[in-house]
Amino acid sequence: MGTFISILIRFRWLLFVASLALLVFSAAGLRHFTFDGSPRAFFSDGDPEYERFEAMEETYGSDYRIFFMLSATEGSMMDPENLRALQQMTEKAWELPYARRVDSLSNYQYTYSHDDELFVEDFFGDSVVNDPDTLAERQKVALNDPAITQRLVSADGKHAAVIIALTITNEQLLSGEGLALVKQAYGLADSIKAQYPNITTAATSSLLSTVYNMEVAASDMSLMIPVMFGLMFLILGLLLRSFWSVVVALFIAIASSLGAIGFASWLGLTFSVVSINAVIISIIVAVAHCIHIFTQLLKDMQTLNKKEALANSLRVNFFAVSVTTLTTLIGFLSLNTNDLPPAVTLGNVSAIGAVLAWLFSLTLLPALVTLFPFKPTQSRELLIDRVMDKLALFLIKRKYAVLLFMIALSAIMITLSFRNDLNDNLVETLHEPHIFRSDTALIDKHFGAVYIYSYNLDADGENNAVDPDYLKNMDKFATYLRAQPEVSSVHAFSDVIKRLNKSMHNDDPAYYSIPDDRELIAQYLLLYEMSLPFGLDLNEQLTPDRSHTLMTVSMPVLDTKTDIELDQRFWAWQKENLPPHMQDRNIAIATIWSYLTIHSLTNSLQGSATALVLISFVMLLMLRSLRYGVISLAPNIIPAMFGFGVWYLYSGRVGLGLTCVTIITIGIVVDDTVHFLVKYQKALKDFKGDAELAIRATFKQVGPALFVTTAVLAAGFGVLGLSQIIINSALGQVTAVILLAAFLLDILLLPVLLLIFDRNRKQQYAEQITAALKATDTHQPDPEATINSAEPASQ
Repeated sequence: MGTFISILIRFRWLLFVASLALLVFSAAGLRHFTFDGSPRAFFSDGDPEYERFEAMEETYGSDYRIFFMLSATEGSMMDPENLRALQQMTEKAWELPYARRVDSLSNYQYTYSHDDELFVEDFFGDSVVNDPDTLAERQKVALNDPAITQRLVSADGKHAAVIIALTITNEQLLSGEGLALVKQAYGLADSIKAQYPNITTAATSSLLSTVYNMEVAASDMSLMIPVMFGLMFLILGLLLRSFWSVVVALFIAIASSLGAIGFASWLGLTFSVVSINAVIISIIVAVAHCIHIFTQLLKDMQTLNKKEALANSLRVNFFAVSVTTLTTLIGFLSLNTNDLPPAVTLGNVSAIGAVLAWLFSLTLLPALVTLFPFKPTQSRELLIDRVMDKLALFLIKRKYAVLLFMIALSAIMITLSFRNDLNDNLVETLHEPHIFRSDTALIDKHFGAVYIYSYNLDADGENNAVDPDYLKNMDKFATYLRAQPEVSSVHAFSDVIKRLNKSMHNDDPAYYSIPDDRELIAQYLLLYEMSLPFGLDLNEQLTPDRSHTLMTVSMPVLDTKTDIELDQRFWAWQKENLPPHMQDRNIAIATIWSYLTIHSLTNSLQGSATALVLISFVMLLMLRSLRYGVISLAPNIIPAMFGFGVWYLYSGRVGLGLTCVTIITIGIVVDDTVHFLVKYQKALKDFKGDAELAIRATFKQVGPALFVTTAVLAAGFGVLGLSQIIINSALGQVTAVILLAAFLLDILLLPVLLLIFDRNRKQQYAEQITAALKATDTHQPDPEATINSAEPASQ
């Protein structure tokens, strides 16, 4: 060990240059940096449900849409003046980039017949709007037609929809064209509101969610990272009282995070709103290493020159820093067991950052310490030492009372942690207030159409979409769905045929049904399609070979449990009531997200268990003690329970962002435990088994560093807790609580466990000394005198 430390000191400038070269190489990878803020980033390419979703898009067109709701502040949206606003909005929407189809009450294709001739026209065309009698008739139809109500107009008629289907790809969306499109769409809405003062608008869609997530993520990073740096290093400076320590820690933190992003970009990893947090994690891990080294360095500089103090600090901390890096790596790499690509990327990038933080703290730090004018800060050390010594004395005196208190508190937190509900929904990605959240809530209130299930119903062969039995089964399914309390509207191809049959019989309601004649249905369909205007064909419902049709079901925002329950309920009904070839599981991003939340939690628990086993094995191997390996489990496992227990009191809802927080934190919380146990083991040996003296020495040596580390790390994650992105803010808040809990457990529970389990170690040491002396026939000194007079080799 001494030889290795000597090499680090002797060749510090060579290592400094080599590390800078490595940093420059990694930074060159930033030109390959990619960021995906869409929900689609959370689904892996091999996910079978997501592949079904992509296949549906290839068949019926992209799922990217913009849903505009036009609302009348006075009167109904079907009043003439308001309908003109709707007409204009519909016509202008066709001019938006990537618009492939625009649907609204204005251009909904109304069918009727005269003398056996089928007529198709806009539902609220100019001729209808200008004719009061026809207008009144159409208004009545709109509020009673299940194909229109709650899809294109609200049940009270005060709100109307303009649905813009887009051809934009995910790559185009992420390249910046999505933001330009959204700005043009909002510009169109603003122009309508300016021209028609009685109209207000709101908008929602997964496309808007993606654009806003990217915008907010960029804003968060540009704001939070500087704030986080400022707060963390302000706390670091106040507690260490060393300006140059802050400068060096800042440099190493930036180098570690920049290097992690650069290497990840070289590897082709794509960042998301979750994985970008690897930047913050890399910074925090680097700062933690620096704190331990600087705390010992500044203490040693009170009696040693700077070079000797640096060598001693590296010697004292090298083993602990290396073990904590290894355990942190295990924790981060365990995220590879997760189904979430962003979680996997987060783990891998954080692991790269952890390795670089370890490397730079051993190569860049020695050179920079030599370069800058570090000075000892004795006054701070004496104050913190006194505080830590008083705490150690209190624990020695009240160890059983403290143990009972910590057991009771832990039991309460564990109980509370299990009361959280696994509950998430796709549209609540941003904190309120935000235009996307408020608009989505309004649309959800009046249309209940934010969640959309899609069913690709197989007709069992080409041209069989006109088969009467197929259409009747589809209509039976649509009728069942409309009867469900959660369903707002159903858009089914069978409704088109029923409406055509009714129209061809002089709009007699008795004929609103599926004809039994296949050829007649085919003729109806041919006449209808020939009459449809460009852009309003049936391609979004019917495949070109007439072998499949798409049924869509609109519902309000659903939580995870309700979404999964509905999906399973509808699937069970299909299996009992539809022929096998027609049965199709719901295809919806929101539902895939719900199942992903469940799977991610399962993966996280498995990954956490794997990480805990591996970390425990590493600690057993490094500490060479089964006793301490078992004792360390408590302060390593329980902090996560504290975090989720406090979260239950604050929120009670565990979403996708929190499913992997245990794995993320387990490697970090182990750091303090490792530092404490490594220093304690050495002190116990120095004091010949006297656990009380060893605890006091350990508190004095490592206590200040644990306090500073926790304060800085909790502040860093606390800043992340201010993020506008709910996933990130929840992650930051819970992680900050877990880190604080880990600190409390490491300075309260861990010491009393060591005091209790090692209470006989002093006697064992004495017996070992006696046995050794008898074996060599050497004069045996008084064991008690030997122990009481012993002084630690190193503080």
